[in-house]
Amino acid sequence: MCRTRVMAVLWLFGLSVGAVVLRTGLASSITYADRLATPVLLGQDLINRDPAQVVGPDACAECHENEHQVWMGTAHRTSAQTLTRNAEAKRIAAAIGVRRIKTDERCATCHFTIQKIEDKRPKSISGVSCESCHSAAASWVEPHSRFGHNAATADDETLLHRTARLSNCDSLGMIRPARLYELGAACYSCHSIADQELIQTAGHPNGEQFEFASWTQGDIRHNFVRAGSDENPRSAPERVRVMFLVGAALRLEYACRAVTDGAPTDAITNAVANLGAIDEVVDIDAVSQLIEIGRGVEGAAVAAEAIEHVREIGMLIAENQIGADAAQLDPLIPASRTREGQ
Repeated sequence: MCRTRVMAVLWLFGLSVGAVVLRTGLASSITYADRLATPVLLGQDLINRDPAQVVGPDACAECHENEHQVWMGTAHRTSAQTLTRNAEAKRIAAAIGVRRIKTDERCATCHFTIQKIEDKRPKSISGVSCESCHSAAASWVEPHSRFGHNAATADDETLLHRTARLSNCDSLGMIRPARLYELGAACYSCHSIADQELIQTAGHPNGEQFEFASWTQGDIRHNFVRAGSDENPRSAPERVRVMFLVGAALRLEYACRAVTDGAPTDAITNAVANLGAIDEVVDIDAVSQLIEIGRGVEGAAVAAEAIEHVREIGMLIAENQIGADAAQLDPLIPASRTREGQ
């Protein structure tokens, strides 16, 4: 019955027959049917944080020195030193019976980078770092930096080799900046809290204040590769608009996940309201479809059915760059997030 309800909502928009009409001013190259042909990984499965496959931020810094320097000045990095001494963090941990934040899985998975070497016990090696967002790198870090015969750097690489190399890295689990939905899911998998004991008993923030586009353009921004220089510019307005829409879809997806874990439907109501504000200024079918799916969720069983379909639409937004030309979105996008909250 629950599946029927969700599929009925999707049928209203043509999704059940594998078609999505995208009114964005851009041609659609990937259809809903194409997305359905690709296995969908749910939850944190999109990002691999297996400690046995973590190589650590120093391995990335060998080539990405500028990015490493940016990271060194962020709360992502410094939290390794500050969190365990923070009075509020200690209070939250005590409320759920956690004695050591660095070693408890509920805390460490998102607040630290955990590595396991051979038969040794897993340990925290830093705060949130490269692999927290781009996935554990043991399988892809070397292929990622192989630029072809006689090519010492990416500047010497042929287009054919680059295409094959990046496709291989994708298959090995690397989450590149070009894969916006997967990258955003890595953020939301930690910034959107579904653990109801953590929220209701311990008073941990639920993460609803997180907004993908503005937070990634703030302190943690590292656009050196995309810029092709030592400059670190804000992403182009077109990319930021797509990120904003991707974030709105992710907010709905992770609100549905929270409901499946016992949360009230308030987060879904708020996510739908956020999408409604977007729908008032742009005419994009994908946004309307997300709103209708969100409105159809009344409980955990329906939320579980909705997750996959929200993700499919969100991936379509990212892959087809939906909303890139919609300048009407700009006033809705918050200012870049810094450590001072600006």
